[in-house]
Amino acid sequence: MSTDHTLSDEQLNACVDGQLDADEKSRILSALNADEDLGRRACELRRLHDLVQHAYATPPTPPVRKPLTTRGRGWRQAAAAALLMTMGSIVGWIAHARQHQPLNIQAMYLDEEKAFQTSALEQAPVRGEEHKVLLHLSSAEPEKLERALDTAERLLSTYRRLDQPIEVELIANAGGLELLRADISPFAERVRAMQHQYDNLTFMACQTALDRLRRERHVSPDLLPEALITPNALEEILSRLQQGWVYISV
Repeated sequence: MSTDHTLSDEQLNACVDGQLDADEKSRILSALNADEDLGRRACELRRLHDLVQHAYATPPTPPVRKPLTTRGRGWRQAAAAALLMTMGSIVGWIAHARQHQPLNIQAMYLDEEKAFQTSALEQAPVRGEEHKVLLHLSSAEPEKLERALDTAERLLSTYRRLDQPIEVELIANAGGLELLRADISPFAERVRAMQHQYDNLTFMACQTALDRLRRERHVSPDLLPEALITPNALEEILSRLQQGWVYISV
């Protein structure tokens, strides 16, 4: 079995943040030296940690809800790209649970020291009076499209039942755009129904990904009427993390 499976994301994050004692750090460094993939993953975490610390020092630009050109993004684009490379291995949707059971969803967030933390969603800190959750969908796999909607609906219905305010943003890029494309979405009716039922749910499509479709596949798809557009999904993720949102990769 690969050494990768013997180390948790929490252990790698703790190593990157310098939170381990000497013995534990030595054990993890030995594992990194023995496993090339694990070492690469730790290097990405380190780079991501440094980039976000740098980004955190700059007030985030409010996201613009209209298509923009790709010029002038500078280092934020690079930082956001590094973010996506690592997110999938840090956090994710864990298991289907019944409504009366805990949500059982792992989320990632930035703490007050600008360090990445992972925890059960219910244990993640809340800034202000409202829970703010960002769901990220980047795969066209039908089960993941459905899982994204299932997760959003579970969050919204659970917090509504508990009478706790929550805002959910589901952002799609890469293959995840298929959820919001008017021509091929297999869940158009469900998206419409959910948007009608929950005014605290926002669907966002990535303009950069749409531009890539036009450029590389000569496809100019229309989006579902419920979908808004953000200039770049990765920048949106970075901005939301800085603003105190918690992140869930579908």
